[in-house]
Amino acid sequence: MLGKIYVMEVLAYQITYNPMKDVAAYSKYRKTIIYLFLFFSISFFAQKAENIDSIAYYEQKIKNEADASKKAFLHYDYSNYLDAQDKIKASSEEIFKALKIFETIGNKKMVAECNLQLHHKNGAGKNNETAKKFLDRYYQYALKVKDTQKLAIAHKAYGVVFWSPKTYKTSKIHFQKAIDFAGKSNDSVLWAKTTNNLALLLSGFENKQDSARYHYKKVLNFYQNSNAAKERLVTSYINLGNSYEKEGNIDQALVFLRKADSLKITENIAFYKKVIYGKLSNYYKTTQNFEEALSYKNKYTAMQDSLNQVNQSIAINELQTKYETEKKEKENALLKNDIVEKKQTQNILIIVVIASIILGTGISILIAKNAKRKQLLAKQKEKIRIQKIEKELKEQELSSIDVLIEGQEKERQRLAENLHDNLGGTLAALKLNLQNLEQHQSDPNIVNKSINNSLNLINDAYQSVRTMAHEKSSGVVASQGLLPAIQNFTNNISSEKLKIEIDHFGLKNRLENSLEIKIFRIIQELITNIIKHANATEANISLTNHNSTLNIIVEDNGKGFKQNFSKSKGVGIATIEKRIENLGGSLEIDSHPERGSSIIINLPI
Repeated sequence: MLGKIYVMEVLAYQITYNPMKDVAAYSKYRKTIIYLFLFFSISFFAQKAENIDSIAYYEQKIKNEADASKKAFLHYDYSNYLDAQDKIKASSEEIFKALKIFETIGNKKMVAECNLQLHHKNGAGKNNETAKKFLDRYYQYALKVKDTQKLAIAHKAYGVVFWSPKTYKTSKIHFQKAIDFAGKSNDSVLWAKTTNNLALLLSGFENKQDSARYHYKKVLNFYQNSNAAKERLVTSYINLGNSYEKEGNIDQALVFLRKADSLKITENIAFYKKVIYGKLSNYYKTTQNFEEALSYKNKYTAMQDSLNQVNQSIAINELQTKYETEKKEKENALLKNDIVEKKQTQNILIIVVIASIILGTGISILIAKNAKRKQLLAKQKEKIRIQKIEKELKEQELSSIDVLIEGQEKERQRLAENLHDNLGGTLAALKLNLQNLEQHQSDPNIVNKSINNSLNLINDAYQSVRTMAHEKSSGVVASQGLLPAIQNFTNNISSEKLKIEIDHFGLKNRLENSLEIKIFRIIQELITNIIKHANATEANISLTNHNSTLNIIVEDNGKGFKQNFSKSKGVGIATIEKRIENLGGSLEIDSHPERGSSIIINLPI
């Protein structure tokens, strides 16, 4: 996750275009694809030969080294080399060997460094307790020796460990500490990397784009005034473009993407160009400049094709090498087996002759006895077979009964949930409108509004009963979409007694129909609970689509409830929690007596 560029996924689009123009555009980049393919192929074979020599060098040096300290450092260096070749398992084995020797000779500094390496090799991301244990050991050593650079490295790594929607605040604290320690240790590169991570967090989790860009620009200024690789500048420009894109400022986003495109990079060319071209295509499409959008889409396709061809070439060469190695091993094994078999053949022939005489005599005696035994066994097998068939018939009969009962129970449960979620919520809202009508009989406007809302709710109740009877309609959610359905529902409920506000962001397109219906039912049930139990005067529904995750927050200013009380009373919360779990999402409840409540839901979409 370190150094990761957070870019929004390039959206697919359809525009009117000339097919011959696409062919001409592809031909324009055909030479580029061929040159890239040849470059990566030559680099692959050259690097492969170098790798074989380097592996042999390290293994020979380690085998011949007698000094324990030097041998440990050789294991450590060999691990770093294997890590660069993406041989993570072999790299981890070498680090463990180095760690064992450093512990034996008492080199605490290198023990700490080995633990840090093992943290990264075992997956430095969140929810990895094994990796975190290695990081904890490194951090304890940094605290003990009061090394500010090591403390900066440790806090930066902890920031990555806690990088998630639930624990990002802890991640933010660690990044801030890492920035402080990096400054004290005068490690400007570490400071820049950590500051960039903090900016990503502010932009992604907290949506504080001004603060994020403030940090992005500090990092960009540092890279521009240092000898940093062009790839770091490209990353900074892309991140700034992403920040402006999240605010809808496409013109400013285009400025930074063009700067990224103008840099002459030397590493990972196809990868960076693919990202830049994809985003430029998307931005130009947003600004209705379809000609430029198509041009960059073709460039994006060219980079994608070049990456695919390089990966395919590498995969084929690896398979060919593996095949040739296995072939040689098999040939050597066959030669050895031939020598052994020739020596064994003579001995086997002698044994076979003697054994044949003995077996011939024994077999003739056993044949007669076996004939009688076969008859008895045949009768016993037939009896067992009949018993087995009878048992299977009984088990099938019992299984059929169980399936029938289970189906009936599921149907009853489904009907109960539909009555509770659909008709129950509508009737609760109708009750609220009638109470409002009773309290404001003297006000014609409120009376008319309450009567209209009540009629609408009665119609919804009728539609719900009709839907459950015919099982073929999904109501307003299926016909209009999620947001219109929620707005229609809250308009019918809102009154002087209870005002409901709706905030939404990022829901430009409709979701899958069944998912919209399930989300609507969840929100409907939460609002019903507010009406029934909260005695609230204000409620707010917030829906945010961010990075393929739908965040739903339902808040009220009612009387609240105890945390352990929410899951024990009624079927409402339990049903909601079960539905969210089935959708692969998460549910959080924040409520205290007399302080209102907040229900936070995160669903993958």
